[in-house]
Amino acid sequence: MKGNGISKTMISKATVRNWKRLHSKSSGRLMSRANKQLSTKSVLPLEYFSNKENIGEIQRFVKFCKEQDYKVEDVLYTVGERLLKEAGIFEKAHVAAVLNSKANSEFSELSGCYELSESLSLPPFPSDETDLLGLLYQCFLLEGEKNRKGSYYTPFSVARNMTKNLDFSKGQTFFDPCCGSGAFMMSLEGAKPSQIFGCDNDPIAVMIAKINLLLKFPYEVFEPQIVCCDFLNAPCAINALKASYIISNPPWGAVLFDEKNNPIPTKESFSFFFEKAFQQIDDEGVIRFLLPESILNVKIHKNFRKFLLENTDIQSITRYLGTFSGVQTKYIDIESRRTRHALSPQDFIIENDFISSWDKACLIQKIKKSSFYLTKNLNFNLLSDSDLEKVQKILSKGKYTLKDSIWGLGIVTGNNKKHLKATQGKGFEPIYTGKDIEAYTLKTPKRFIKFKRSEYQQVARDVIYRAKEKLVYRFISKNLVFAYDDSKSLFLNSANILIPRIPGMSVKTVMAFLNSELFGFLYKSLFGEIKILKGNLMELPFPEISAETDEKLTELVDKVLKGNKEAVQLIDSEIFKVFELL
Repeated sequence: MKGNGISKTMISKATVRNWKRLHSKSSGRLMSRANKQLSTKSVLPLEYFSNKENIGEIQRFVKFCKEQDYKVEDVLYTVGERLLKEAGIFEKAHVAAVLNSKANSEFSELSGCYELSESLSLPPFPSDETDLLGLLYQCFLLEGEKNRKGSYYTPFSVARNMTKNLDFSKGQTFFDPCCGSGAFMMSLEGAKPSQIFGCDNDPIAVMIAKINLLLKFPYEVFEPQIVCCDFLNAPCAINALKASYIISNPPWGAVLFDEKNNPIPTKESFSFFFEKAFQQIDDEGVIRFLLPESILNVKIHKNFRKFLLENTDIQSITRYLGTFSGVQTKYIDIESRRTRHALSPQDFIIENDFISSWDKACLIQKIKKSSFYLTKNLNFNLLSDSDLEKVQKILSKGKYTLKDSIWGLGIVTGNNKKHLKATQGKGFEPIYTGKDIEAYTLKTPKRFIKFKRSEYQQVARDVIYRAKEKLVYRFISKNLVFAYDDSKSLFLNSANILIPRIPGMSVKTVMAFLNSELFGFLYKSLFGEIKILKGNLMELPFPEISAETDEKLTELVDKVLKGNKEAVQLIDSEIFKVFELL
């Protein structure tokens, strides 16, 4: 694939090699965001239970099977066989054909399993679990296995929401390229088995998905069209499919490597899946992917957002309020059509905040697509009409930015225990952390250091630390928090340094803007990250102000620095006046 964007051509040979390396058990180079791939911890998939009262019963059964050292595929096949018998379809010829591994080459990796069907005595299982087999599989997997396989199955409330209102009346087809145990396929309404396709590179998941589909259509005679293969590179019949709907929850967070084993920082695994899916969708087809919330505004995903804007017609963005067990990342889904219509400022998408019950939402509103073009990184800013109007007015007043300012990072010692002390001994001076920074002022320092720049991993220039006056800000923060320093103090790497250069503004006036309620609103609206990034700060619009206004704001900041907290409100009022928002 060429460049940093998503190619419109087929996946390259290099990508194939990368993906194979990604799945190699011996590679040792694959890393997840949370670095969990070697974890042996068990994580209970709470979000996948249909009834939380079943947790104890399921846990006891899984624990028993692990103590007996049963193979997970044997257990799952045996339970699946039982479910098919209870449904009265186990003896049917088409079901027998599906369960025969010789008749299903994609099950070849499972050859030699199913040894427990006669010997394992099964307890009575709850009848109110939508996907008992998938739930058991998730409970068997350790955290490291789940992370390596990308095996975080989609909760059924989410799957139903993503597949509702699909029309299959004219022979439309559905395809899930990362089907897992088949949550999306089981959620379909109005589709016939002949209209449903799926694939997954996990043979156990494919086995489960086929059994689940047989259970979904107990009166139909068919063989599930689910293939065990790697969607991105394995040649199989599924590659020729042109689907009406491609809806999936692809793997997230995986790092791919180039031919020299260097990580590719601008791509994540889900972008490759979307690229391939885009090639296999009908001209009027719909793609809907479950993705990490970071897709909306993190810089690394700019090219993915650009591709969506330039090549698809985005229909909706849904933000979900839950997370997967063992994963802190929140998730969203993006629905888009392959056919893109000309963009105009009046083009809308639907934004939907989704609660636990799939048929309820706390917010549904139209969002102007033009709001996605407000930042250099094409952040998907989900702004209401009124907020968009405010943001556009603020941006229109901007004449200067922090582009020509001086920036610095706090010290990375490499060993804080060695270099930092809790008391100030001889030759030691205060060093502040991000937690020591409040709006406008610094807290009393709790750490001290004997400054020896040659002993540290990363150090800014002395002229930055020892500047006559500078601003410092928290790097990890939901809000803009800037403090003033004229003591030439040192800071650790949880704090960043800014020496602003804005025409007609003192350092204190610049701080007044950055700490203001207005700039806080603007930053959250445009960027919405928990990190205060230099690139984002450099896009903030500073207006041209009079010398009188600069002097007034500087005096108000001086009052705040002396402990007059009421002056903060006066600063906010003055800045609202500057932008003509009062």
